[in-house]
Amino acid sequence: MKIFFGIVAIAIIGVIILGMAGCSAVVNTWNTLNAKFQATKGAESSYSAALNICTQKIKGVWEIANQYMKHESETFKGVAAARSGYTAAEDAFKQAQKTGASPKELTQRGDAVVQAALAFRIQIEAYPQLMAVQTSKDNIRNMQEAVEQINTAIGDWIFSIKSYNTYRGSAMPSIIGSFMTKFPSEIPYYEGKVKELNIDTLNPEKSK
Repeated sequence: MKIFFGIVAIAIIGVIILGMAGCSAVVNTWNTLNAKFQATKGAESSYSAALNICTQKIKGVWEIANQYMKHESETFKGVAAARSGYTAAEDAFKQAQKTGASPKELTQRGDAVVQAALAFRIQIEAYPQLMAVQTSKDNIRNMQEAVEQINTAIGDWIFSIKSYNTYRGSAMPSIIGSFMTKFPSEIPYYEGKVKELNIDTLNPEKSK
């Protein structure tokens, strides 16, 4: 009889230990999934904030360019075309945000804004006369930094989604996560991000 009760006690202890281990696994999976999921949301917010700053910097450079450039020059036309391209790309991204577009569409449009910002930067840098004025130099430097910030932000955003997908697709999180409706099994994202800057492609005058 004592042996029987001993076996039962051991079995109960084993069940308790397994239950605690299972609860711990569930809690840890939830916490990790939540942290990675929120990281994707935070990365989107960081990109949006960097985008707003970049837009303001580009506006500042445009105002100076509009003042110092000869409007009939080909260079001015190139800068104007690049600015229009940036404005259109920014509007498309913000409209997609308002309509609740998928992360894949948002990251795709976000990358398009980065490419348009780089195109504007290239056009400005091709006009050395602007660099002769200290105010212009300061504004252009600030704009260059802002462009780099949105370029970094879109990369961080995509990386955070990849990190979430990698973890969510792992064995245990995949099993446990299937019961957690808050966390999607995968977050689609734009995978066609340009890795090398092709100046001729981004130059509005050469793409006509």
